Amino acid sequence: MQSIHASDLKKNASIVIPPSIYDSLGSFLLALSCGMGSLVESRAMVKKKIKAVLFDFNGVIIDDEGVHLDLFVEVLAPHGIVVDRDLYWKEFLGMDDRGALSGLWGKGKGTVPDESLLDALIRQKAVLYMKRLEKGLPLYHGAASLIRDLSSRYPMGVVSGALRPEIEGTLSRAGLSDCFLFIVSAEDTVSGKPDPEGYLKGLALLRTSGNLFSVSPEEILVIEDSVQGVEAAKSAGLTAFAVCHTYSPESFDKADRVFRTIGDVSTPDIDSFEGQ
Repeated sequence: MQSIHASDLKKNASIVIPPSIYDSLGSFLLALSCGMGSLVESRAMVKKKIKAVLFDFNGVIIDDEGVHLDLFVEVLAPHGIVVDRDLYWKEFLGMDDRGALSGLWGKGKGTVPDESLLDALIRQKAVLYMKRLEKGLPLYHGAASLIRDLSSRYPMGVVSGALRPEIEGTLSRAGLSDCFLFIVSAEDTVSGKPDPEGYLKGLALLRTSGNLFSVSPEEILVIEDSVQGVEAAKSAGLTAFAVCHTYSPESFDKADRVFRTIGDVSTPDIDSFEGQ
């Protein structure tokens, strides 16, 4: 077959390209386009499986959200601040002590507390909480069994706005300390939820201590009980399951799945979950 080059066409416009070449070229381009389309479609259809799990602490593992509110009321009362309980549930649940105390002070006083006063309030509340913890605070039904089961299948961590001694004390008493590779607590972050800082730190730790060097954010599951926590997880690019211990199901429009309680979450729910 005579070969035809672009330079020949410029020199001699009378050269005629056989129809068979057009037919072959058309078939090739059609096949190529179909192949690319299939490739794009197959990539779009790839589902992400969960490879690790991060637990929130307060309101997911331990049933103490009401205790925290009572203690905020107690430490702020001597300063003339009456805590609006409904406002707390709506705006401050899920925040760390620094964020919640600063916000509640601002609502009551119209000013921001100075850092030394804020640190004193945090210490005072921490002492009161540890006294409550020593008397025993309940775990949510089903939380311990789920954690133990998942820990044999997934690398796991805790990401919480609680103070580290509060988390470690509870996990130790419940015999759950060995189920988690790490804890990201209030002391480890500058900004609390809904800021994603804590979950981004958790993701980084999973990639190192969990040997998940190439894991993508959506392959990490977060279990949360607050709107702020779900927002933080999603802002970090993670998958989020919500449990309705403190908020209604309708509140969790950003969650990937919503469960009534932590006891309703099962290992098969996590094994079989497929995200985009």
